[in-house]
Amino acid sequence: MKHIIIVGAGVSGLAAASRLIHNGLSPSSVTILEAQNHIGGRVHTIVTNEGIPLELGAQWVHGQEGNVVFEMGKAAQELNTDIQTLESSGFADNVVFGFEDYKICKEQVRELMQLIESLKETSKNDLSKWNKSLGEYYEEKFKEFLDGGSLSTLDRSVARAFFEWYHLMENVIDGSDSWEETCGSGHLHYQECPGDPLVTWKRGYSTLFNILMKDLPCCHNGLQMPLSDRILLNKAVDTIDWDPEGEKKIEITCTDGTLYVADFVIITSSLGFLKSNFDSFFVPSLPPFKKRAIQGLGFGTVDKIFIKFKNPWWSSDWGGVSLLRRRPEGVNGNVVRSQWSDHILGFYTVRLHPNMLIAWVTGKAAREAEKLSENEILEVCSTLLKKYVGADFAYTEPTGLIRSTWFNNPFILGSYSYRSMKSKEMNVWASDLAQPVYDSSGYPRLFFAGEATHDSFYSTVHGAVETGWREADRIAKYCNGFQNAKL
Repeated sequence: MKHIIIVGAGVSGLAAASRLIHNGLSPSSVTILEAQNHIGGRVHTIVTNEGIPLELGAQWVHGQEGNVVFEMGKAAQELNTDIQTLESSGFADNVVFGFEDYKICKEQVRELMQLIESLKETSKNDLSKWNKSLGEYYEEKFKEFLDGGSLSTLDRSVARAFFEWYHLMENVIDGSDSWEETCGSGHLHYQECPGDPLVTWKRGYSTLFNILMKDLPCCHNGLQMPLSDRILLNKAVDTIDWDPEGEKKIEITCTDGTLYVADFVIITSSLGFLKSNFDSFFVPSLPPFKKRAIQGLGFGTVDKIFIKFKNPWWSSDWGGVSLLRRRPEGVNGNVVRSQWSDHILGFYTVRLHPNMLIAWVTGKAAREAEKLSENEILEVCSTLLKKYVGADFAYTEPTGLIRSTWFNNPFILGSYSYRSMKSKEMNVWASDLAQPVYDSSGYPRLFFAGEATHDSFYSTVHGAVETGWREADRIAKYCNGFQNAKL
């Protein structure tokens, strides 16, 4: 009987394990080594003191058609599919856009939104032939728009401020530090699933773990999957010793000194972790094609800052504020903003949490903010809120915060992947990262799963699930005892 070790109990690791067992492999043949003290990886639901779930990681089910996570969640009746969920979205209708001293009227916002949508639509055809970055494309098209004199109700400075806000928004979506680093043509690799892109979970995203492991009555039809017994927590892997000649089994050594032996290993570690550790993690070193893929694909940081107040000081019809900034005098090119707070997208209300606002921050600014104390973060955020909305409401000071620190997590080191200009220069893509590593006899030994290995659903949970299934099915053809493998 073959033994499979899965490194990481995130969504792709759990999906791979459940698929292996579903396809007929004995649960005793599967071991999941998880470095942290909880499962889930970048899906991390916490429960507040009020007993309400809050998402520090993945927040939405992006799309309804062709989305395996939506299909599973809907079948389990665990999704909010009958309500409008524009929480925390900078584009929500009830979100205000403005500078510190005045807000843009709704007609102006609609005109600017239409401009962005027009640019996005045009890009679907143009980017396939574009050899530069996504940012350079948008900058060029935006300049053409301004020079064309098409603005009806706005002056150029307001339009420019909105455009630079959208740059921050795009960084949140892509996970890149800047859209100057995002590959223009590579950006088209991502495919959106049709339907509502902001579907939420009734009891939190972590419910997906129960569905994958068939721990919900509606999911297992009397047959539960004993996966929890196969997950070992606090088992950080130190080295994966694989034999390129294929003469011995793979040995996995954990930092606590424990040793595990396997015929196959599925690595579901984040791309951020692999970038920082691949030289020492694999013994001997990975083949050049695999190292190039790890180095070339992009992996960024997106953080959330949930700010708590004793009571909401805002009105029930207010969805938040998107922060517009004026350009320094005499600056015509890209603006270099030195303060991390200059990269905060805005402050938005949070569904089910009436006393909270959420701020989004990305890239270098997010990594800088992670170094600061909670009090320092609160002071900066409160100062911004008072400047932008203090005159509109009877503002009160925050009482605390909850925040993500994905870059400072040594087992993740970021948030999600994107297609960078380096990816294009090195000509490496998801398929390169997904390709197994074979021994000299042509037998696969190391398998790779996770959102960064998906050709078109990278950066998503449904992409992570699909890659876990993909690698489980790939292993199936090399194992005895599989009855139902979908090869």
